[in-house]
Amino acid sequence: MAKNVGVEIRNIFTAQNLQKHFLTGLSFMIPVIIMSGFCTAIGRIIGNTDVEGTVGYWLLTAGNGGFSIMIAILAAGIGYSIAGKAAIAPGIMGGFLSVTVNASFLGGMIAGLLAGIVTILLVRLPLPKTVKGIIPLVIIPLVGGILEVLVIIWIVGPPLAALTSAAINFFMNMNTGSKFLLGFCLGSMTGFDMGGPVNKISFAIVTAFASSGVWGPAAGKNVAAMAPPLGIALSVLIFAPKKWKPADRQNAIAAIIMSMCQVTEGALPFAFEDPVRTVPCVVLGSGIADGLIMSWGVTVPLLSGGIFTIPVASAPLLYAAALLIGACITGILLSIVKPKIKEDMKEEKVTDDLNINIDF
Repeated sequence: MAKNVGVEIRNIFTAQNLQKHFLTGLSFMIPVIIMSGFCTAIGRIIGNTDVEGTVGYWLLTAGNGGFSIMIAILAAGIGYSIAGKAAIAPGIMGGFLSVTVNASFLGGMIAGLLAGIVTILLVRLPLPKTVKGIIPLVIIPLVGGILEVLVIIWIVGPPLAALTSAAINFFMNMNTGSKFLLGFCLGSMTGFDMGGPVNKISFAIVTAFASSGVWGPAAGKNVAAMAPPLGIALSVLIFAPKKWKPADRQNAIAAIIMSMCQVTEGALPFAFEDPVRTVPCVVLGSGIADGLIMSWGVTVPLLSGGIFTIPVASAPLLYAAALLIGACITGILLSIVKPKIKEDMKEEKVTDDLNINIDF
């Protein structure tokens, strides 16, 4: 039994399984961020957020509340991925404590791993069936909660808080060129697989900054995520319409809508059809858009929200300009490298079976 448990725990730390657990945690967290972002953005647009009892006040309060628990949700998702529902409670506690001691995103990841490991150890204990029944309801919350407190507050919390502070100070002291380079790298990752694992790594880095109150990378990530579908749509509908099939024009209209809602996956139908040309154009457009935001010092206190984030940007015109510049770069480059379509493909029927499944 002990040998099997040891193997099971070691398997958690293989590269493939770690990626799976962290991506599951992100899939738990992203809907909370999107919901919170929309509540916060709409609340700020409505106004009167300082007047208690108004719609704007309560929307902003709800949005801020969602952002305050996002790391706890991340930790719960990681714990759930490792050991199932029993790991959710200790994961939530550990994630909450990570925010409390400023251990931020990394603390939440460790809290989730700890919740999963503790749950596996306790569930696998060779106990009578009568006792095993109370393990998920009593033993795991008790032991898991105590261990999360001890580990997060006194062991990993302080060094992670120091590391987070050092990273923030380093970022704040960067010169304009360095910030552009950082933004270009993060934006390129956002556009590279348009919602896939590389995109989510960039999202994790941005979330780590946001959880510490640094919102410049969030602004860059937002425009980098909106630029790909908008840029491709510009190529299809404006820059080089003769190089695209009739069905592409329908998908382009859908891509514009997805871009405005910050759904990068709107670019996927075009990337699947011609990845060699599409992906590099998207990467350059998203990277430059993000780099411009970072070098201009634009901030947005939201991790998602599409066009709803424009009114709450620190410099709305620069924010919108970076988005349009990034989209135009993608659209122009794609229009240049895209070959002309054959005559027999121009008469292709337009279908209405656009079906894009978006996995968070």
